[in-house]
Amino acid sequence: MASNEISQENFHKICVIGGGITGAMMVLLLKKSKMFKLSDIGWIKPSLKLKNDFRTTFYNKTSLELLNNLNILNKLKKNDFTPVKSIQVFGPNYSLPLEWNNVDTKREFGAVIKNDVVLNIIEEELNDIKQYESFVNNTKCNQFERTLYLENKISINTHLVLSADGKNSYFRKLLSINTINKKTKHLAISGFLKQSKNHNSNAIQAFTNIGPIGILPYENKNLVNFVQSIEKVECEKILSKENPEYFICSELNKFFSRIDLNFSPIKKINNIENKLSYWDLNLNLILNPTSSRAILIGDAAHSIHPLAGQGLNLSLRDCVSTLNSIKDCLKFGRDLGDKSILKFYKNERLPRTISMTAFTDFMFYGFTSTSEKTQSLLTKGMENLNRTKLKNIFRDLASI
Repeated sequence: MASNEISQENFHKICVIGGGITGAMMVLLLKKSKMFKLSDIGWIKPSLKLKNDFRTTFYNKTSLELLNNLNILNKLKKNDFTPVKSIQVFGPNYSLPLEWNNVDTKREFGAVIKNDVVLNIIEEELNDIKQYESFVNNTKCNQFERTLYLENKISINTHLVLSADGKNSYFRKLLSINTINKKTKHLAISGFLKQSKNHNSNAIQAFTNIGPIGILPYENKNLVNFVQSIEKVECEKILSKENPEYFICSELNKFFSRIDLNFSPIKKINNIENKLSYWDLNLNLILNPTSSRAILIGDAAHSIHPLAGQGLNLSLRDCVSTLNSIKDCLKFGRDLGDKSILKFYKNERLPRTISMTAFTDFMFYGFTSTSEKTQSLLTKGMENLNRTKLKNIFRDLASI
């Protein structure tokens, strides 16, 4: 069927796949760019929102600037936003952590923000964008357009697809894009705990005996949101316990006894039952996140270990880079399927993605190694880093 025979409601110049924060942010950036009419943009977003989702994400300084420019920050309530004023990284055998605080930098490192709050704010801005609550289950491409076939029998023709459908991206499979799968043999467990001390807006990364854990300050003075990475067999044993959070707290209390910090379970968050969530930490590296008239963004293009708290920050930079590549292309009157868009995006994002992947892999595989020699070398390395300004490499890497 020729493009002039397609009904307008099933044709969009550009389509975004994915209903999470990355997909929603990409649609918002396209809308705010003024490069497209509202009818030019299509958003395919299966309704998968979790009920009572209190999970949080760390937004670094660059990501906060993006939220501010999009008028999102000033819509947040006080309890939605917790600034991060200091960061501590604890090695497995070293009593003094690597430490950074805003006295040195004169500003916060970023902020911890509730996922559902950000997504709700963005979605309210996008009520005037055509939305399709379905999945893409097939696609084909010709010289002029890519066709998306949805599960609800609707087909959409478009000049360019931006896919943010997650680390298990089905659209990526449809495009036959090669993926390097990294099986960590770990599960991630996430939930909320109470600290014995005021968190003072301090974020913690620790390499405990049972695996790496990230601890983010949340709402009131001693509530924290954690993500713990645990070897899969051990994790399944923990989850089979009647109260697995008590075991996690026990292990954390042993580890943090050096600084007299204790953790305890909490039954409810905002009067709603607090339940642990968990998922496989099978990660992906994609060396070519593009195909004909298609770009992968966010976790569809890369998934890294959550220990650095940089997954969403990488994804938001993907969105900005994609927008810049489109601007550059349209400035010269090129078609949205022009290879220059794909090349611009790939060249700008791939080096950053690979460097962050290498950094998190080094931290994860190094500190979870059972080799005493490896552990000793890393511990000694942290001691040496703490005496020099080289430790700021970690801080700066997390900020851009």
